[in-house]
Amino acid sequence: MAMDNKGILYNMGGWSQFFFFCFLSFSGLIMATLVILLMVPADNPLQSVPAIQIAQVIQTVFLFLIPSLVYAFLYQGSIKNYLNTRKQIDTLFLLGTILLIIFIQPVINCIGYYNQQMILPEFFDWMKEYEESAEKTLKLVFADRTIISLIINLLVIAVLAGLTEEFFFRGCLQQIMLKIVKNRHLAIWITAIIFSAIHLQFYGFVPRVLLGALLGYLFVWSGSIWVPVIVHIIHNAINVVLIHMYYDTPQASQIENFRFEENALLISVSFIISALIIFMIYRRGVNRLKSEN
Repeated sequence: MAMDNKGILYNMGGWSQFFFFCFLSFSGLIMATLVILLMVPADNPLQSVPAIQIAQVIQTVFLFLIPSLVYAFLYQGSIKNYLNTRKQIDTLFLLGTILLIIFIQPVINCIGYYNQQMILPEFFDWMKEYEESAEKTLKLVFADRTIISLIINLLVIAVLAGLTEEFFFRGCLQQIMLKIVKNRHLAIWITAIIFSAIHLQFYGFVPRVLLGALLGYLFVWSGSIWVPVIVHIIHNAINVVLIHMYYDTPQASQIENFRFEENALLISVSFIISALIIFMIYRRGVNRLKSEN
């Protein structure tokens, strides 16, 4: 990453940068909450799909996007340089990552199913209640099966979330973690764990950690934030389209209960193809890193 300029945070220690970044995000969350309270009628809080979607946009922008942009500017004086948005993307590398996120879906769904079978101690009952509440909100959002609703959900849940979360987690937090732990792999996995934990969905925790780690490695291997952004958007878009098409249908149960025993061939093929693609893009990414060094 180019270090053309230095911002006021540049010479701060890693932990100081981490806590300052957390402060920015927490401040954004407070501002988002205030804006949502002002915009949503008190007698009808988040009971309509438009209100939920507006709240999602506000929360995503204030919690993830604005803190990322502010931090990047204060660290280096250039948002583009810090977030690596100017880096030229290797077309073949990008194509490989797109194929990867498509072919790896059966593996992710299978891991997600077995994650859901885990039994939490009673202390974590609040987490289950939170997920049930989120499920009710999801039903409300996807109850409208029109094409307009699908487009809006794709823009909010896939595009906006994919963009802002990658700027936040891979663009900023992963680089901060690298400065703290001095180990690229450890930084990637710590960031992936935080990425999954922030979603407060334990029954999807493991596959989300693995997805976060994959996105972290793609950021390192490609040198461009746009690669994990695009892959994240495609992953979210696949899920949005599937939910839109099959929500509250018999097919939805088959997708959710994706057992290895019943889908062994598909999952095995998915795993083998995904592993081969990961190996190829890893080799291409490592060669890029060597050539730059």
